[in-house]
Amino acid sequence: MELPMTELASINVWGWFVLAAVLIGLEVFLPGAFMIWLGLAAAAIGVVSLFLPLSWPLALLLFAALGVVFAWIGRHFAHRADASDKEQPFLNRRADALVGQSFTLADPIVNGEGRIRVGDTVWQVRGPDAGAGARIRVVRVEGGWLAVEEVVKQA
Repeated sequence: MELPMTELASINVWGWFVLAAVLIGLEVFLPGAFMIWLGLAAAAIGVVSLFLPLSWPLALLLFAALGVVFAWIGRHFAHRADASDKEQPFLNRRADALVGQSFTLADPIVNGEGRIRVGDTVWQVRGPDAGAGARIRVVRVEGGWLAVEEVVKQA
């Protein structure tokens, strides 16, 4: 039994929408942002197929072309987002913003460990033993700890 052209076209349309849903769903489970662009390309072919009956070769060719175009557009916007990171380089790395700054010890550094208060946050520090109230400088970040050195007063 042969299906009329309209039924083949409708299978084609729903097939593209199902493929779009599967690809967009895979985006949740796979790292990176790539399947979303292929899913959008499949959805676009499904929409086009609603109005124009497309042959399979033409539909696949358009799917490949739209996949490349959508991926390029997505990459363009991702690079714009990366550019905004340069405006606020320590947005999600607060500890890195403290490197090079000097602070007063809230508690003494005993056996190489102590604490400093920066604004409303208390940071754990590692460095040479020093008394409470001593001035220290953050030299690097080590995981959740700040490595510090004592600031020597110049006479």
